[in-house]
Amino acid sequence: MITHIVGNRPQFIKLAPLYHELERGGYEQNIIHSGQHYDENMSDVFFEELGIPAPSVNLSAGGGSHAQMTAKTMVGLEKELVKRKPDLVILYGDTNTTLAGAVTAAKLCIPIAHVEAGPRVHDKSNPEECNRIVTDHLSDVLFSPDAISFQNLEREGLGKKACITGDIMYDTYLSIAAKSVENRDAGQEEIVVMTWHRQENTADRGRMESILDLIEKLESRVVCPLHPRTRKCLKQFGLLERAETIPNLEIIEPVGYTEMVRLMNSARLILTDSGGVSKESSYAGAKCLFMLELDVWEDLVRDNWIHKFDPENTASAEEALVFAKKAQRVAQADRPSYYGNGHAAAKMVQELENRSFI
Repeated sequence: MITHIVGNRPQFIKLAPLYHELERGGYEQNIIHSGQHYDENMSDVFFEELGIPAPSVNLSAGGGSHAQMTAKTMVGLEKELVKRKPDLVILYGDTNTTLAGAVTAAKLCIPIAHVEAGPRVHDKSNPEECNRIVTDHLSDVLFSPDAISFQNLEREGLGKKACITGDIMYDTYLSIAAKSVENRDAGQEEIVVMTWHRQENTADRGRMESILDLIEKLESRVVCPLHPRTRKCLKQFGLLERAETIPNLEIIEPVGYTEMVRLMNSARLILTDSGGVSKESSYAGAKCLFMLELDVWEDLVRDNWIHKFDPENTASAEEALVFAKKAQRVAQADRPSYYGNGHAAAKMVQELENRSFI
């Protein structure tokens, strides 16, 4: 039995191709959902459109502080893993769900595979960085999306457990993009797609105001599927009405992955604070403004595909606007290709078989 532990949108997207690949191999599987994302638009819709079965259990551990969420998830996971006795636990990304899964499975002596191992922002004040480091060191096999992530693991003495598979999100992206038809008329102005959810960008009124100032100055139509946390914080700070009346900002409800791919494929620029979306921008052919001064995806930053900035720093925000106004869609042949060929799931299954984990 293989148990997948997931809890948020990016993890569902990473899960889908590996679940299907293991299913083709005849392996018995089940899915545990921590409940970290508990809004239907952020959770249920992804299972439906990605063709993966509903989780065996939802731990309903969402909400609360980092410690509270992690603790609730660990308590629920321990009960489920003891009952199910899986031969392997597969974890995804860098969330509190991932950390809880790693500590709980390791304490129960269950082997762990970590999908998207090795990315580092080299800043332990970033909560996800702590989750990544602990999970990588507790895991038994590490699947790196790119060469830099693999090198990070080698520097930490984890090279023997690691292999480069490419990015599993690219598997899903290609699958969805092949089915998605861009409904953009020839000559229609391309949009800016925005995602905004990180605690660093939602916990402070001044920072949220700075982000709204930036949106107004972009001038282009900005389409933002608004995360529930961001909507709640805008409302708490008395900024929701302002956001809703910015002429060039179109706030929509959270969307499924198929619609997100369609939006990104219609964009000339992606404005985000999501590490996953910043990387996906290179698949979509739209350069990325990243709303944090973190070293995400170093190859893409070096190539000036991702431009990271601080919305509250005037000079940094002005540089970001210059970058934004120059941004144009990039043809397929000219997009970066650091993250494999869209067959990461098959490489992962082969690696698990070769190493006798399944």
